[in-house]
Amino acid sequence: MTDGYLSINGRRRLFGETSVQGSKNSALPCLTACCMCEKGCCNLCRCPYLSDVENTLEIMETLGCRCNYDSERELANISAESIFGSTIEPEMMNRMRSSILFLGVLLSRIGEADVGYPGGCELGARPIDLHLKAFRKLGVQIEESQGVIHCRIKSKLKPCSVSLLCPSVGATENIMLLMAKSDGETVIRNAAREPEIVDLQDFLNLMGADIKGAGSDVIVINGVKKLHGADFEIMPDRIVAVTYMAAVAGCGGEILLKGINLEHSSMCNSILKDIGADIRKIGDGAIISMSGRPRAVNTIKTLYYPGFPTDAQPPFMAVMTVADGTTVFLESIFENRFRHASELAKLGADIDVNMCQATVRGREFLSGADVRSYDLRGAAAMVIGGLMAEGTTRVGGLPHIERGYQDIVSDLESLGADIRIVY
Repeated sequence: MTDGYLSINGRRRLFGETSVQGSKNSALPCLTACCMCEKGCCNLCRCPYLSDVENTLEIMETLGCRCNYDSERELANISAESIFGSTIEPEMMNRMRSSILFLGVLLSRIGEADVGYPGGCELGARPIDLHLKAFRKLGVQIEESQGVIHCRIKSKLKPCSVSLLCPSVGATENIMLLMAKSDGETVIRNAAREPEIVDLQDFLNLMGADIKGAGSDVIVINGVKKLHGADFEIMPDRIVAVTYMAAVAGCGGEILLKGINLEHSSMCNSILKDIGADIRKIGDGAIISMSGRPRAVNTIKTLYYPGFPTDAQPPFMAVMTVADGTTVFLESIFENRFRHASELAKLGADIDVNMCQATVRGREFLSGADVRSYDLRGAAAMVIGGLMAEGTTRVGGLPHIERGYQDIVSDLESLGADIRIVY
């Protein structure tokens, strides 16, 4: 574990309080949207300090944006008035999945874009065919060669109705970004319904866009001529909140999570209650308490929002490794989402994986071991496994954790966990 690791001494109940960071999956598209602003500055409050945010800002600076980030205040200040670039090197694109959103904003702002294919966690096939098919229908000329996507708007965009084969978050966001500045009405059918889509709509509308319907499966975009600067506060990160709630369900105890929106995690909340946790809304937060061993749930199936999120599957699988009974996980979003199962087995978990199904037979306790994370949410599963395990667990793969958790060590320490970073 030469790249550093988390050292966790487990079997401690969690008590205390902590605040939940701003949403990674909202901050990244909102930051990208700032490139469309021809006049004035954009200020994004509650912008989390993450490696994915740093990578996004670095791309924006190479395009000519002036970016200032205050990590203490969690404030990003962006001026895109002097943007000049339309090319993003493949190496920069390959760092994260959300980089594909620069395709929409560069086409909107400059009329052309040359970008590599996006990267991110290796969760299986996540083709961008939906993006490119929609863009072609909307008037974008696209050519692909040697790993680079060349896009041009030869005359002008062609607003129309676009139906997505599946409710892709990225494709929905990219169409919103592309068509916010256009001449006419664009309708996205079978749009993604995630709260982060609503956040992007609200931010774009503050910038002068006219978009309605986010949160439903039909989004209507009435194109405008220009966008301007705006101040906006990023929504709380629902997956970080669910991660900490799951940790309490597995370890026992009682915590106060401040600055969250329980409505964004309603399906997870329901399963946590089935497991045996108690959840009470308190102001802008919630108290989560758990006593006794978790109860198994027959089946947990990942679905598009508002169903059970695929990002919550790994943390919940970790909890069910110590549950009383057997739980079957069905992964319907990504075919390579169970890489954490073999690592949990190193802690003593009893898990059988067959294609997109994982059967978890709960045991009374886990034992500490050296494990590694292979993706962002798998890293969260490893941390929860370590918190529940007897003895010391060392979790490798810190860069994955840093992509989505601003300061998981301090957050968990404030809840009484014995956890530290070792380099």
